[in-house]
Amino acid sequence: MTASSSDNSISYPSTHSLDITRQEYEYNYTYIPSIAMVDRVSFAEEFTTNWYFLLAQQLRVLFVNTLIVNRGNQGSESIRDDVERFILEALVKGAIPAQISILVRILQIIPQLLLKQISQDVRELDDLFFSILKENGLVILRDTLNQIITLLYEGQPTGHATSLKDYENLFVLIGVPVIAKTSQEDEVFAYMRVAGYNPVMIERVTSPGDRFPVTDEHYQAVMGTDDSLAAAGLEGRLYLADYKILSGAINGTFPHEQKYVYAPLALFALPKGSDPTRLLRPIAIQCGQTPGSDYPIITPNSGKYAWLFAKTVVQIADANFHEPITHLARTHLLVGVFAIATYRQLPLTHPLRILLRPHFDSTLAINDAAQRILIAPGGGVDRLLSASIDNSRVLTVLGLQSYGFNSAILPKQFQQRGVDDPNLLPVYPYRDDALLVWDAIHQWVWDYLNLYYLTDEDIQKDTALQAWAAEISAYDGGRIPDFGENGGIKTLNYLNDAITLIIFTASAQHAAVNFPQKDLMGYAAAIPMAGYLPASTLKREVTEQDYLNLLPPLDQAQRQYNLLSLLGSVYYNKLGQYQQGYFTDQKVKPLLQAFQTNLQRVEDTIKQRNLQRPIYEYLLPSKIPQSINI
Repeated sequence: MTASSSDNSISYPSTHSLDITRQEYEYNYTYIPSIAMVDRVSFAEEFTTNWYFLLAQQLRVLFVNTLIVNRGNQGSESIRDDVERFILEALVKGAIPAQISILVRILQIIPQLLLKQISQDVRELDDLFFSILKENGLVILRDTLNQIITLLYEGQPTGHATSLKDYENLFVLIGVPVIAKTSQEDEVFAYMRVAGYNPVMIERVTSPGDRFPVTDEHYQAVMGTDDSLAAAGLEGRLYLADYKILSGAINGTFPHEQKYVYAPLALFALPKGSDPTRLLRPIAIQCGQTPGSDYPIITPNSGKYAWLFAKTVVQIADANFHEPITHLARTHLLVGVFAIATYRQLPLTHPLRILLRPHFDSTLAINDAAQRILIAPGGGVDRLLSASIDNSRVLTVLGLQSYGFNSAILPKQFQQRGVDDPNLLPVYPYRDDALLVWDAIHQWVWDYLNLYYLTDEDIQKDTALQAWAAEISAYDGGRIPDFGENGGIKTLNYLNDAITLIIFTASAQHAAVNFPQKDLMGYAAAIPMAGYLPASTLKREVTEQDYLNLLPPLDQAQRQYNLLSLLGSVYYNKLGQYQQGYFTDQKVKPLLQAFQTNLQRVEDTIKQRNLQRPIYEYLLPSKIPQSINI
């Protein structure tokens, strides 16, 4: 791509290669109707060998822990014996293909698997899983590996817990997640809204509204009589989490128990004053959208288990919003559309394609695996979330269709929710750290674009860029709502914001909502992914066993940790670390160095912040992958 000195017009090589690419990257609107996805994943988009091995390493850890929990020690002298016995059983029963030659090594070389510690040096089980994965790709999650999983889960704990200790017993060889110690605390519950796995829900309000008739009596029972609901609203200290989108969702039953979806309202407030360390406090919860006897207002004074039950209902709703909407729709599927359109409309030499390509690494492959495995009937979403699988897929569609691109620009998001002012809401780690990363990406993109576009007119004359923009929002294209400036891209400022949002979503936003899955959501007693009692339970006195029966049965809890730990453990590639020599234009080199320096400053700033607040590390640049690949 070159810019003429006389008119700044832009020319390209032959578009013949694009015609071929468009045949490779065709749209499909039926996998998750009516979302635009790639019809078939091309060979160029498949996972790398390194990615498969990272996945295999995590499978090994989960495999050994699950084996010992479900099968026990069986009188063996070592865990090695248990592993070997299981592998032989899997061979005999045909769960492991005999042609995988690595099995010989597994049975000959002694894995040093130590009780309470799974050695990071053990490669034999990694090699087994890698061999299976690489041989058949992720489709084996429905075939070979699924047979191993079925065998592995024989003998697993079942039924509802009689104490939280039952959940802790699921972690024999790996430590009980830290969240287990504090998840019932009100401060931790409130902190999830600003630094959890789904830190995008709260909105500043002046009052709870007619749907949620919280009174001064409710409010002052928590905040004291020297404060009032009206004063908190006027002073910008009231915040609402509203899960209305889940109202009317269809309850699921897979695999074997009735589950329940909730659409609660939860009110939070900040204490008066100017203390920069002030934290949100939970005030009241209503477990449905309509006030009245069916959904009483629950506060910390409603009784220990009623309050714990209501807080857990909010956590369940939050998880059921997070997975199909915040996570799948608004990171994976959103970025997937831009990947398809980029390959179809921008020539190989186009600087925008060159900039974006590393941020799409493995995204189409993981999205395809998600639609075939995770969000298919009988898959992980069907098993673990509250709603029926069809309803979860509908929520995904609603989540993307309601996510206007232009209003999703990060600073605008915070402004629209009224959470942008740190003087009003001083402790919001997701907001503060995300804006640091956003600014670093924004500056990098601006510097890069200015190498190739001198004026807004250059943008408007770039026919490939305009075709890209048109396809992204077209009904027979990407179907992304509210993209562009009147059907195209008119200004360099807009292009800068748009590309920043794409890269930020593919890297930092996905990191912020994906990696807490292991640390926070993996422990089912803290963040259940489904509820197993109706919200109407709160109409009577709630007991400890009611609370325990609300939580997932132990077999579901084990599956929840295994799936979310796997998804939250694979760190493949890193933001700002492009392959050596990737940018052939030598003018890019100092700009990239400046970007990497800025990211290091962000890292240092976040580490310093964590000395003054509860630790939040999900947006450390060193922990942000370059692309959505898990």
